[in-house]
Amino acid sequence: MPLPGLSVNRLDPPRWWTRPLPDWLARQICQYLHLTERPHSHRGWNLTGTMMGRGPDDEPLLSDVEPVAWLGEPLITAAQARYEEWFRPGRSQA
Repeated sequence: MPLPGLSVNRLDPPRWWTRPLPDWLARQICQYLHLTERPHSHRGWNLTGTMMGRGPDDEPLLSDVEPVAWLGEPLITAAQARYEEWFRPGRSQA
């Protein structure tokens, strides 16, 4: 089913988020890093656009997108380190 826009992750946290902003950004940046490991890898980017609705996972769908910046390796490395330190992915929270 064609979507009316590009599926994106928001970089601004919701109102209920009480942790530091860098924690939110690390989560958002790391959410789809597995896509960069494919043979024809994708690159993460920051963009603006017009919200057209929500996708199947309630993610924003944007049209009229305009790239602002690519996510560079130093940013991705820092996001991964923060995410692994503060969110302990794949490990027990106990």
